[in-house]
Amino acid sequence: MVESSPLVLGAVHSMAQRIRSGEFVAGRGLPSERRLSQELEVSRVVVRAAIQELEKQGLIACKPRCRPIVCSPSDSDQTPQEPSIRYIAVWLWPSAGDFCAASILRGVQSVALPDNLKLVVANAVGDDVASCLESEGKFLRGLADDRQAAGAIVWYIGGSTNEPALHVAKQSGVPMVFLDRLPPSSIQADFVGTDNAGSARRSVEYLISLGHRKIAMLSNIDKVSSVLHRESGYRKALREAGFDYRSDLVLDVESDELSGVERAIDRVLSAYDPPTAIFGINDHIALQAHTALTARGISIPEQMSVLGFDGLLRWLPGGGYLTSAWQDFERIGQTATELVLEKIGMTRDTNFKHILFDAPVRPCASTARLLSARPVTPTKPRDFTEEVLS
Repeated sequence: MVESSPLVLGAVHSMAQRIRSGEFVAGRGLPSERRLSQELEVSRVVVRAAIQELEKQGLIACKPRCRPIVCSPSDSDQTPQEPSIRYIAVWLWPSAGDFCAASILRGVQSVALPDNLKLVVANAVGDDVASCLESEGKFLRGLADDRQAAGAIVWYIGGSTNEPALHVAKQSGVPMVFLDRLPPSSIQADFVGTDNAGSARRSVEYLISLGHRKIAMLSNIDKVSSVLHRESGYRKALREAGFDYRSDLVLDVESDELSGVERAIDRVLSAYDPPTAIFGINDHIALQAHTALTARGISIPEQMSVLGFDGLLRWLPGGGYLTSAWQDFERIGQTATELVLEKIGMTRDTNFKHILFDAPVRPCASTARLLSARPVTPTKPRDFTEEVLS
C-alpha cells in the first residue's frame, strides 16, 4: 500500500520536523501539493498519503476544498496519538549494493513484520569519510526526533565522532541493535555479528594443519572491534601452536587501493625468513594480495597459500578460488531484526544480548598443503602494458 511505503514514511518525517521547527507556521496552510512533491522529490500521491498520516498525528487539520492547516506542535503534543505506521530504520555500510550489506538486508527482509511496522533503509552518503560520518550522525539524531521510529538496526561506522549522536538516539528510548562492529564502550546495546576472534583463530589453525609454520597477516588501519578481534584470533592460534609472533610478518595495509597491498606484499616477501601463507583480515585485502603475488611470479597455492575472511566469492560456481572464512550475513540480518522486534515496546531494557555466529573456513584453490620449505623468491612484477604492446 502507498501509505505504508518508505517514501511516505520519509515524507511524513520531513514534514513533521518542519512543522515542529516552525518552518511550517501554525495556523497557516501547508505549501501546495505540487511544491511539496518537488521539494521532497516524491509524487503527489505520496504527498497526499503523508498528509493523511500527519492529520492522524494531529499536526495538521484538513477540511474539504481547503488547503491543510498547520496545527500548533504544542497543541498536538498535549494529546499525542500513536502513529498508525511506524518503522524500523536500517543503517547499512557502505551501501545496500555492497555484497555484505545486501546479504544482511536480505536477512532483515526475510522476517515477517506486523502490518503497522515497516522498514526504512538508509546508508552513508558522500564522497569522503567526513561526509559519510555526517550523514550517519544526521540519521542517528533523526531517530530521536521521530515518533514513528520504532527501532533501529545499525552498522555503526562513526567511532568517537558520532558518539554524541548515538547517546541522543539512545536516550530517546529507540531500541537499537548493532551489527558487525561493536558501538563505543559508553553505549550499552544489543549486538549481532560474527565470532571474529574464534573464526580467525580457526582460520589460522587451518593453515597450520596444512603444514604452514610462517604465516603472515595483512590487516588494515581501521581498528574497529571486528578487525581487532581477528588480529587477536591470529595471535592466539600461533601461541597455542607454539609459534613465535613475528612483527615483521604482520602489516597494516595503508590504502584500500591495490598499491597499498602491493607495498605490504613486497615487505613481507623481503623478510629474512618469508612466509608460506598469508591471512588477509578480509577478502578485499586477500584478493588483492592474490593479484599482487601472481604478478610477482609467486605460484598460488604451490608457493604461497592465501586465506581471507568474509566469503565474498560465494556467488561464483564452487565458491570461487579464494579460501575464506564465510560470514553468515543473512542470518546476522535476520537475527538482528528478530531481536529489535523483541525490544520494541519495552519501557525499560537493561538485559542486552550479544549474539555471535561462526564463520567456517571454506577451502578453495588458494590454499594447499605445504610440500616444500624452500624460500619464496619473487620475480619482478609483470608489466601487463608492456606485455600487451609486445
